[in-house]
Amino acid sequence: MTADAELIRLELENQIAVARAFLSPGNELAQRYGTAVDDVAGLACARCAAWDYHLFNRAIGAAVLGPLDADGIAAVVRHYRAHGRQACIEVYDSITPPALLASLASAGFGDSGHGYESHVLETDVPVDVRIAGASVRRCEPAEYRRFAELVRDGFGFAGGGPVGDFVADLTVSGLEKMGPDGGAFIASAGGQDAGTGELVLTERVAGCYSGTVAEPFRGRGIQKALIAARVREGLARGRRIFISQTDPDSPSGHNLHDLGFRTLYRARWFIRPA
Repeated sequence: MTADAELIRLELENQIAVARAFLSPGNELAQRYGTAVDDVAGLACARCAAWDYHLFNRAIGAAVLGPLDADGIAAVVRHYRAHGRQACIEVYDSITPPALLASLASAGFGDSGHGYESHVLETDVPVDVRIAGASVRRCEPAEYRRFAELVRDGFGFAGGGPVGDFVADLTVSGLEKMGPDGGAFIASAGGQDAGTGELVLTERVAGCYSGTVAEPFRGRGIQKALIAARVREGLARGRRIFISQTDPDSPSGHNLHDLGFRTLYRARWFIRPA
């Protein structure tokens, strides 16, 4: 296995750990939002009735964490159909075998045009970011709800509604479920809460998630300060591999690269019309 292949495996396992914490919160919330991570054809298949965003409705790790043949593809299709969702299987540029892409095409799957980039940093040296007038604090459980509301607002759901409630409620329950393997950070500037960042620890990896900056504070380096804080925390907790996912060619991705991250792979969501 190449070094990058091992990194990709570790990165996807970190993503799945986050998905299991976030989408499997317990009976009441899971029933309210129709969430779960099910094992189908050897893959982790996330689903969410509250929001049809493919990130929360996809089969993860095909041909990386486990093989996927025609029978497995059919099982994934049946699974999502049974839950009223469109089947979505994640594929990876230059990684997914051509034979699997051909099988997906034969089963009626096509590129949705959406996906994400995964970025990685391997280091044993803290990232030094200093922003005048800004600070980052680690949240205690009493502040999880405040953190979750900032995440909700930062992702554009300040008006609430089913999706906003889903983001906030499951952010709180996910942090509680992860316990010592998770962490929440809030950046402040000028005495006001300005941004968020979450840290999730798995085997050798520290995952950086829920990176948001409130609109009035954008362009000041707040997100970089949050990235640096999570790298420091991850190093202190024995991790030397840091990962994060962003939209392709996004400001968030550029901030990560400015601090030494590199793009590990590009993921695309292949969907089968209902």
